[in-house]
Amino acid sequence: MRDQAGLETRLRAVEDQLEIQALAARFSDAVNERNIDAFSQLWASGNPIWEIGPPLNARAEGLEAIVELVRGLLLSQKYFMQLTHSGVVAIEGDRAIARFIEREHGKGDGTYYDCLAVYEDVVVREQKGWRFRERHYRYRFLDQEPFKGEAFPPSR
Repeated sequence: MRDQAGLETRLRAVEDQLEIQALAARFSDAVNERNIDAFSQLWASGNPIWEIGPPLNARAEGLEAIVELVRGLLLSQKYFMQLTHSGVVAIEGDRAIARFIEREHGKGDGTYYDCLAVYEDVVVREQKGWRFRERHYRYRFLDQEPFKGEAFPPSR
């Protein structure tokens, strides 16, 4: 019976890792598809925090403010893509600390955006699954020089 309990514990740890990685992927998918409803479902209850660090500082506390921030950011870009790359997750009970590498590319009216960054996250398990309590975006590279190419809208 003891082996069964150990197996269940290890299986739960794998499930938690996969759920948190899927949460980060759903974040990118929601912003790429400009799906505000899907985006709003990713945040923890209470007073979640979304912070974008220097040099393009922004901070929102509470779901309503977070939704307004993403809406404004997306409206400023005619084209925007976010790619979530590898991540590391450390789980302790119903709380986890995660770090995901991000690549973003966007274009607005006369503005250009190309970056590499890291999200430093606090994630919590709620009744509906793992949700972001905090997301802190840290730039590692930013280029705002004009680039060429043609952009296409999401296909919905």
